[in-house]
Amino acid sequence: MMELRARSIAVLIPVERVTSCLLELGFALEDEAVTVSDGRFWRKMLFTKGSECISVSEEIGDAYPRDPVISIYASDDTISRIGEVLRLDL
Repeated sequence: MMELRARSIAVLIPVERVTSCLLELGFALEDEAVTVSDGRFWRKMLFTKGSECISVSEEIGDAYPRDPVISIYASDDTISRIGEVLRLDL
């Protein structure tokens, strides 16, 4: 059984790039919802692959720049691969 770790980061790249990266890595979009937190609306998407899961949250509204938040619960290998594909310093 692989060890899973939690990681949460805000990124300054379009949410479309994040979601296409996850799909390329074999994750599937399981669910999507709109939530309200602190007077802000957020689009939240849940991606899964086996026991690994990744949540991508994007603020909805007129705020710019929009910086998606990626919450990852995955293996070190998956976290590293996401960082490499998105060119993040994880």
